Amino acid sequence: MISEESRKERRSWWMQFLISVIGTAIGVGLTFAVSNRIENNKKEQAQRLTAMMVIHDIDETVERVKSLKDEMEEQFNATLYTISHLNQIDDLPQDTLVLALSYIVQDENEYSFDMSKEKIFHSSPDTWQNLGSMKFIDNVQSFYFSRQKFLDMYNKSIYWQRPVQAGELQQINSMDESMSVEQYLESYNTNLRKFLKDKLTDSNTQNYINYTAWRIGIITNMIEDCIKLNNENKFLMSITDEEMEAYVNSISKTGVALKEENLIGTWKVSSSDDHEEEWEYRKDHTCTVVGVQSGIANMPYAKGKLKATYTCEGEWNIEGDSLIQTLDWDKYNMKFDNSEIIALPGRQDMLDNWLKEYMESYEKYVNEKRGSKERRACGACMDASGDKIELKQTDEVQYMKRKK
Repeated sequence: MISEESRKERRSWWMQFLISVIGTAIGVGLTFAVSNRIENNKKEQAQRLTAMMVIHDIDETVERVKSLKDEMEEQFNATLYTISHLNQIDDLPQDTLVLALSYIVQDENEYSFDMSKEKIFHSSPDTWQNLGSMKFIDNVQSFYFSRQKFLDMYNKSIYWQRPVQAGELQQINSMDESMSVEQYLESYNTNLRKFLKDKLTDSNTQNYINYTAWRIGIITNMIEDCIKLNNENKFLMSITDEEMEAYVNSISKTGVALKEENLIGTWKVSSSDDHEEEWEYRKDHTCTVVGVQSGIANMPYAKGKLKATYTCEGEWNIEGDSLIQTLDWDKYNMKFDNSEIIALPGRQDMLDNWLKEYMESYEKYVNEKRGSKERRACGACMDASGDKIELKQTDEVQYMKRKK
């Protein structure tokens, strides 16, 4: 017979076991719930990033096409002006003639867009199929289809093909090696005016010009449709302008913030095979730049390179995410080395005169700068290794590498 005390112990054990089971079940349930919530949040964030990537791609396409339209209208206006003044073409400004020429001469390269974001979008079916809005997906697919259709039309349609082949420009650039620089420029200007006078009256050119309004209309409609489409996209995905600005800023950052203590030292800049610089940044916020630049002198009377070595002193500072460099023109020096330029037979005097004029004009330029300081502000960031710096100024990007 089981005693009362044994019954109590058994009852207590069952209660503890039941509590343990219930606690475990609740714990497992909470773990799954939290895990699912985290997974859903990650999924939602990935979807929003995909949506913002595509919206940004559409915005960039709009800006690119706007630039194309502005360029086309500027060239077209210059062309019309030149046509209306063909009898006075010798008196027209050089920049107007060059714009007219660029409007009718075919580009050597096909027009294109950056397709990388489109490829990412189409290569992730699990992402874009679950974006939560079929209308948004339809909009994106429609945009990419329309953009490709525009590219095909721009690069292949006869109504978009410029009438003058690039190879025909050899008529303008014809040069006799006996010519001086002044004679060559005079010949170029004469040939340019004759070339334009002939080509702008050609029937093929006239047909191309007559379709200008139609082409600009297509571009304008494309811009308006993309803007309307993207406004709807932002609404469908509940993406604010602030979110888009944050996204654009995040993808623009390619490194970590540049700190003063990390900048101290000597850095090398190589923008090309013929141009190198070394920057030394010191703790007292002074700096020195030493540069070597070589220019190819492919002239009618000489061949080779003119090498220039320059040094300048200045100051530096870091403000926010920008590197500020201020150079003192009173501490600027330049030396020329013409030992690698060789005059063609019988033309040493022509080379000597050109070198003299060039160096005198450069000295005049520097003297005009004396007494002033030149400030240069660049967006700056450093890579993870701490041995490379990226400097951005408008559309120009430059990289510096730490000198060991």
